[in-house]
Amino acid sequence: MMAMLDQKDKAILYELDCDARIPLSRIAKKVHLSREAVLYRLRGYLRQGTIRRFLAVIDMGKFGFSHHKVFVRLHNIGKEMEDTLIASLCANPHISWVASCDGKYSLVFGVKARSPQQLSDILRKINREYWQCFMSQDIASIVEAHHYYRDYLVGKEGATEREIKWKSSGVAQKIDGKNLLILEKLSENPRATSVEIAKAASMSPDAVLKRIRQMEREGVISHYTIWPNANKLVGAYHKVLLTLRSLDAKNEKTLLAYFRQHPNIVYAVSTIGPWQFEMDVETEGADEFRELMRGFLEKFPDVVSDYSALNVYNEHKFRFFEKAALES
Repeated sequence: MMAMLDQKDKAILYELDCDARIPLSRIAKKVHLSREAVLYRLRGYLRQGTIRRFLAVIDMGKFGFSHHKVFVRLHNIGKEMEDTLIASLCANPHISWVASCDGKYSLVFGVKARSPQQLSDILRKINREYWQCFMSQDIASIVEAHHYYRDYLVGKEGATEREIKWKSSGVAQKIDGKNLLILEKLSENPRATSVEIAKAASMSPDAVLKRIRQMEREGVISHYTIWPNANKLVGAYHKVLLTLRSLDAKNEKTLLAYFRQHPNIVYAVSTIGPWQFEMDVETEGADEFRELMRGFLEKFPDVVSDYSALNVYNEHKFRFFEKAALES
């Protein structure tokens, strides 16, 4: 059920979506409320599940990882077995995202791996244990990912500065134990203060803050945002898989410009696999989504040859960085 949000709520959520580490006092000043009022509302979003948790977007390409999405059609599976499968996927440190959906696929999960061999090993282990659950599966490897702010919350359009990108570099940079611990703590709670992290890392708060700022400048930490329940936040969440007739540099640039300027498109990736692009769309409902897709297809009749829309009705895990994935 969609949450009842007023304009103040949407403004607060937008500020957190842009930067989940922003101090509450700064949000309060921007939305013309007291800090205590902002805190009260924030606790309500978390309690009601409008925000599942906060998310630190770590560029795992800096550690030599590439990202892959596995799209699964489930077969002859009861709720108990499905819950067991999902719990197993969520417990795997190499799996960043797990979601249930309606449409061509029943389940999608994101895998990070340092090599094709490691990806194969991870998937073989999953398939050995749950082969009886899978009717079919397709894999799409992510080339480049683009995160966009949720401009629809505040009625913004064409905010080109909202784009944030990350991609797999294939080259792992060195990182010391202190930074690993800081990243682990930020991944657990992106709003953790430097004082809280300093206690766990046996460092001074100033030293922690300096390291965080350095990793932000280097792009190891891309940004901090919310992980909402989109169905409560806005109404509907669709992942659209786009098959293209022609993807030259000009068409790709035009597509990305469209994604960037549309307030309801919150994420897009270019891929290698059965399709060439994915776009994540959050709308108030099926009618708004249908209108969005009609406008999109009319805009690119010579580029898009086919598409498949998945209705994502539940997300079970979203976490980029887990130290255990580096140690395995």
